[in-house]
Amino acid sequence: MYVPIAIGLMLALVAIGVAAMIGFGVKSIIEGKQELMKIGVYLVPAVIFAISYLISGAVTDAAILTMLITMGILAVMLVVTGLRTTFKF
Repeated sequence: MYVPIAIGLMLALVAIGVAAMIGFGVKSIIEGKQELMKIGVYLVPAVIFAISYLISGAVTDAAILTMLITMGILAVMLVVTGLRTTFKF
């Protein structure tokens, strides 16, 4: 009986956190503290999720696929950064 309430509260806190991040991001862009490209990087998982959802049609499948794709991109970027630092190019 208390599990749906706890899940609802958790989702509300996540929504408030996301809304705050969006709000402070917009504020930083307006004040010129951040570049639009740096803020745009945070949209990559949302775009991946949207594409995954359109392909799979299920939220859970899209979430798992988004996590796997994002982790793959992270692994590739770590290798590229390491190679770039090692060979100085």
